Amino acid sequence: MDTKQIQYILKVAECQNITRAAEQLFVSQPALSHFISKAEEELGAKIFNRGTTPLTLTQAGERYVKTAKMILSLQESLKQEIENLKDCRSGEITLGLSDMRATTMLPFILPEFRRLYPNVTIRTVESSSKDVENNVRSGVVEIGIIPLYDYGQDLSSSVLYDEELLLVSSSDLPSNHGGSRNWVSIGDMTGCDFILLKRGNRIRRAVEAIFLEHGVKPRTTVESSNNMTVYMMAAAGVGLAIVPDSVVRIMNPLRIPRVYSIGKGGFHWNIGAIWREDMVLSGAHTQLIRLLKNRYV
Repeated sequence: MDTKQIQYILKVAECQNITRAAEQLFVSQPALSHFISKAEEELGAKIFNRGTTPLTLTQAGERYVKTAKMILSLQESLKQEIENLKDCRSGEITLGLSDMRATTMLPFILPEFRRLYPNVTIRTVESSSKDVENNVRSGVVEIGIIPLYDYGQDLSSSVLYDEELLLVSSSDLPSNHGGSRNWVSIGDMTGCDFILLKRGNRIRRAVEAIFLEHGVKPRTTVESSNNMTVYMMAAAGVGLAIVPDSVVRIMNPLRIPRVYSIGKGGFHWNIGAIWREDMVLSGAHTQLIRLLKNRYV
């Protein structure tokens, strides 16, 4: 099957009429009839029931059309992949993420990316995850890195890694023995002072969902827009805080508070890359996402 043969047969199957198909293909009706006969001869079976009006497919013809569509789809995918390999060998990729994730991710993946794409510049737009999502949607950034929690389903996404949210305290809490760390029952924390991120933050929404599920009514003492500030205040004894594991790993050298999983299995969410559904990822985009994902394998 060559591409021309496939396109001709599919057009006849679509029109269910050789004359109409010939007009749309800009060939004569006798030429198209001869083309079909030749294709059927090569196949060793009839593709169309020519005695019916409109024209119908034989059983062999139905299989032919199904396979032909798959072949065209594979050819288009291959063409796109080849174009992607050639595409974005130079230029710029805009990446939206928080300053904390920029610190924990980019130093570990950009050297390899620069080796593969030395002429592609990565420009970061660092902001809250809510703004990252909006920037992706408006086209300010091409790819965003956010927690895949309560985000717009109009965007395409790819999970990069699993992240645990941890409870931070300056003093020991009643806890249970766990695998990598002890865990606390969040329900026992009702009435405690908490340092929370400001409303509208994705972590704040996740924390409020935990509180609602377990009937926790905290006494909020301080709000901040920065995870590291929240961590440091919890370490200083201002109150309890819930922060991502990545923040704990960054800040532990400075202050070593008590860190607990929330519940026996911990509270986890996925961190992922997002992009607009109408955006075709280039080879450089795909490689960047792959490197980000491999950072946590």
